[in-house]
Amino acid sequence: MTALTLSSRFKPESPGAEALLRWHRWLQNLNEEGKGGQAERARLRRATSLDELLLNSGLTSLLHQRGIPELERNDGDTMVAMAMIAGALAHCRNHDAKHSFACQLALPQEKGGKAPVSEARFNRLQKSRDHDEFYRNLVRVIALRGKTVNVLSLANSILHWCQEYRYGINRKPTARLAVNWARDYFDALKD
Repeated sequence: MTALTLSSRFKPESPGAEALLRWHRWLQNLNEEGKGGQAERARLRRATSLDELLLNSGLTSLLHQRGIPELERNDGDTMVAMAMIAGALAHCRNHDAKHSFACQLALPQEKGGKAPVSEARFNRLQKSRDHDEFYRNLVRVIALRGKTVNVLSLANSILHWCQEYRYGINRKPTARLAVNWARDYFDALKD
């Protein structure tokens, strides 16, 4: 069994990415049959803390999705990241793969509009001190973005944040989540 790490993220076209997108469509009732995880989505949306996400049946449905990399038995860090991914995706109505998650936070949703997420709110997200605060801030920016984000980029960002929270930030600045997010956000804001 292999744990989810930065080296095995949800890369486009990978079995893990396809499984995550399939689960997201099911969760949002966007699959062909019209049947989906409406009850799971509601339970995940009601969760307001990491503890509630970890005890949620929606997390179990994600983890049992065929194609999602299996967790090591004692890998609590990966379980935490997957719980946050499940909860965040319950708040994402649509998947838009055109831009990265951080870039989307600065892109106006209509021509000539302003960024959906202000610089102050973006900085608050970046400076989250713990899992619960990070999750609350994520849910807020997803809502401000109109519930349409790059699902794979969001999942990878959550994995990256959780890894940095547990093990500290990378010594190489360009490998840090905050630096990459800031680059994407401010580049999009500038345009």
